Amino acid sequence: MPSKSGLSGSLASMSFPDLLQWVSQARKTGTLSVQHDTLVKRLFLRDGVIVSSGSNDPREFLGQVLVSQQLLTEKQLKEAFDLQEKTHVMLGRVLVEKKWVPEEVVSQALKRKTEETVYSLFLWADGDFEFHEGGTQADDAISIRLKIEEILLEGLRRYDLAQKIRRAFPHNLVILERTSARPPEELLANAFARRALELVDGKRTLHELCLELHAPEFTVSYFLLSSLERGLVRVRARGEESIAASAPVIPDGIRAAKDLLRAGALEEALALMEQLSAAKKSAEISELMKVAEVNLIDRLYRSALPPKHIPFLKRPLEELTGEALTPEEVFLVSRVNGSWDLKSIVSISPLREVDALRVFKRLKERGIIALREV
Repeated sequence: MPSKSGLSGSLASMSFPDLLQWVSQARKTGTLSVQHDTLVKRLFLRDGVIVSSGSNDPREFLGQVLVSQQLLTEKQLKEAFDLQEKTHVMLGRVLVEKKWVPEEVVSQALKRKTEETVYSLFLWADGDFEFHEGGTQADDAISIRLKIEEILLEGLRRYDLAQKIRRAFPHNLVILERTSARPPEELLANAFARRALELVDGKRTLHELCLELHAPEFTVSYFLLSSLERGLVRVRARGEESIAASAPVIPDGIRAAKDLLRAGALEEALALMEQLSAAKKSAEISELMKVAEVNLIDRLYRSALPPKHIPFLKRPLEELTGEALTPEEVFLVSRVNGSWDLKSIVSISPLREVDALRVFKRLKERGIIALREV
């Protein structure tokens, strides 16, 4: 529907492809924001052309894209964030000035991450959108031009492909293993493909592969589907027994969540709202979740997890093999090196900030890690 911002509504009433066609044909300049629960993605347009994108999904951040493609190491990304904090220069420009990544490679990565953000929105069945007229945002003069007519067909193709992926991998707890088939040399020449095949070990789930590769689930699943069809990998276990039962209906759940928020029980409130959201989508729940997440991040940094404190393992890594650790816990524990502060590890992680902090809090409470002042 029309609004002061130009247009707003839900994807149930106006599909994402229709939205793209509208901003393209009207040669719009401004920001198109699309939200699903607490996940928000933004497209910045100039005269109907996409020039940049933004997302609060860390896997779509520029740094994560470069790490995923093995164009940047986690150590370099951490150092770039440190420099960015001091200079307030955009990350892409920092990487170019440090000569870690050539400007043309940064530009290609920005285009690739924007394409992935756009294509991911084709897979959203529901969500709310809003278009704001006005200025655009770009990565400190390293901008791109993505014509909408060029991505519509690819987006629709990916939608069809997503259905095929879901049939092969019904969920992200599927475990794959390598076969004896030798990958072709041209595949091994691709850094992402080579690393992905190295990680397929018959133990890691699809979810764990995504974490280690710093990549969105669609990207990893697409590669694995192709590898499956070429006989390079096979499904070892489908993992259905690990899937939690569907969230139960909780009477007066929203009222209970509000009561928990008012009482300051932020973690309990957030856990309840996540349960409610899994059972039924609601704009009110999404807004409450955002409030809970912002306040929980602030509380954890101020109390249990000071950002500049350095986490260290209370036991050697090899002694943790008997611990029942989640994929997220394994990822973060493996990055605890006794020299990086907590904020640095959170920033290079493909996890959302609130999720990474909740994991660190669990690890601390279980006596797996401790923190020390610098």
